[in-house]
Amino acid sequence: MSPNCSGSTPCEKQWSCRLDGDPYAVVTARALAAAVLLGWDADLVEDVVLVTSELVTNAIAHGAAPVTLALTVRSGNKVAVVIDVTDASPELPVQDLPGEVGHFGLWIAEELARVTVHPAEPGKTVRATFDVIDGSLLPSAS
Repeated sequence: MSPNCSGSTPCEKQWSCRLDGDPYAVVTARALAAAVLLGWDADLVEDVVLVTSELVTNAIAHGAAPVTLALTVRSGNKVAVVIDVTDASPELPVQDLPGEVGHFGLWIAEELARVTVHPAEPGKTVRATFDVIDGSLLPSAS
């Protein structure tokens, strides 16, 4: 799936779902990310799916309901894949040192994408952005 944009016209398409209450929330999130990027470069898809999984796991484990996931694909001059995981806890994420069991999520996300945290009432959104510079990572036109 990819937005249909012509030339340099910016275009954005978003998919979202609410995950709290879903006993398979992480599986659902991973499946959504993989489906959205079907046909894209396999390495990029793998990275997006992994970061989605880590951010959703953190929100479910350390955040508060409601927990939502939004995946956005931006096209035009600048192509990007954006993952937004929102929860109602005002507690900001804390990055623990790699090597501690169960504390790799944010570290992994920051190694693969540009991660920002956006506090909001009553909680926050953790955003991971993958800027797609290499056109060969985009889905084929077939």
